[in-house]
Amino acid sequence: KMHKNKYTIIGIGEILWDIYGETKYLGGAPANFAIHCHNLGDDGFIVSRVGADSHGDEIKIALKQKKLNNQFIQTDKIKPTGSVSVTLDEAGKPSFDCTKDVAFDYLEFDPRLINLAGNADAVLFGTLAQRNKTSRQTIHQFLSMENNLLKIYDINLRGWNKDIEKIVARSLKLANVVKLNDNELNILRSNTQPQLDDRSFLNFLIQNYQLKLAALTLGENGSVIATPSDIVQMDGLKINAVDTTGCGDAFAAGLVYQYLRGKSLEDILIFSNRLGAYVAQLAGATPSYSLKDITNFEIIHNLS
Repeated sequence: KMHKNKYTIIGIGEILWDIYGETKYLGGAPANFAIHCHNLGDDGFIVSRVGADSHGDEIKIALKQKKLNNQFIQTDKIKPTGSVSVTLDEAGKPSFDCTKDVAFDYLEFDPRLINLAGNADAVLFGTLAQRNKTSRQTIHQFLSMENNLLKIYDINLRGWNKDIEKIVARSLKLANVVKLNDNELNILRSNTQPQLDDRSFLNFLIQNYQLKLAALTLGENGSVIATPSDIVQMDGLKINAVDTTGCGDAFAAGLVYQYLRGKSLEDILIFSNRLGAYVAQLAGATPSYSLKDITNFEIIHNLS
């Protein structure tokens, strides 16, 4: 398949504010992912919904500043913009508390999304924005329209119950790429195939859900990516983490960026790990940078 210079990449689901005490940063995994893809030079679009409130207005302004098109950010007249209060531990590891019944729970299916899906090369979705039926149906409808599209399910689990189990099973069926971290893998595995080791479990997911690729992130211990025919593991990069919020989303963006360009699994992992490490050194989930910064980062730190 011909490789393009610029791909169209969608994040569908939540956009919100990550609130750290007095400071707030743009957040929501699908939104972070689309912003990271946009920073790398692809066309990132976010499909989400905000409230008719100052938080919602500020999201639109922030996206304009990041040069993202916000025509698929809907405005809800009643429900407020979503937010998450974030607390960081000494290692920069976040814990999250998300507001309930907010604008992103009421994502409507706008007919213009048909055209967007038809032009897209990749779409990423998660679990959080599927907690309400309205958004869940919109997300499923978007994913069901096009087959010739990378559909990345970033599992982003914060717990487990019967409802989540149903959503995860359906999402795995709709996706052709899955990304999860060690914690999410443990939750999912203990509820499905507890006897399998990490690699066997990735293979189980690939076989069972006909995936093109499964990616497992292990924090400072690096990451593993598997396809139906191959598996590659890479150690983490030793860095001074300031704030690891958004690192997984940056990793996902790096993965999609390289995968669409036909790179080898090794190249995909090297790039995705670097991008995640670069973002961990900066505050907030979506710091500003360009592809050049990522390339220079590897030279300064002699990671080649």
